[in-house]
Amino acid sequence: MTILIDRLGHMVSTESATQLHSFAYSIGLKRQSFQNSSFGQKHPHYDITTERMTLKAVRHGAILVSPFVLVKKAWWKRKAYNKEVL
Repeated sequence: MTILIDRLGHMVSTESATQLHSFAYSIGLKRQSFQNSSFGQKHPHYDITTERMTLKAVRHGAILVSPFVLVKKAWWKRKAYNKEVL
């Protein structure tokens, strides 16, 4: 399982939406923090709004990366969407 966070506070999974939701739940994020699109394109991610939550995610195994790496490695760049999970 790989969860990535960028300096802008976006959190994604490299594997699946299910993995992303499970990780978010495990660190206490509410589903309302989930964003399924940005600027008319599908970019499913969670918004991390505090430094404290970012540090908590990292302590639980998330990896800090640049925004470029986050988009390049995100699961939705490689796989078809599973609309049931989003």
